[in-house]
Amino acid sequence: MYLATNLLKMSEDEFWKSTPKKLQALFKVYKKVNGIDDDKAYIDEIMF
Repeated sequence: MYLATNLLKMSEDEFWKSTPKKLQALFKVYKKVNGIDDDKAYIDEIMF
């Protein structure tokens, strides 16, 4: 609930009416917009 109400600026009512899928999609957009999105990498792309 903290994530939705503070980071995504949703009301508690909006949070309780949201599905987990919607919350996950909104957080994914939030991470991308704020530059904290973790890029996926494959094991053969990582240099040791």
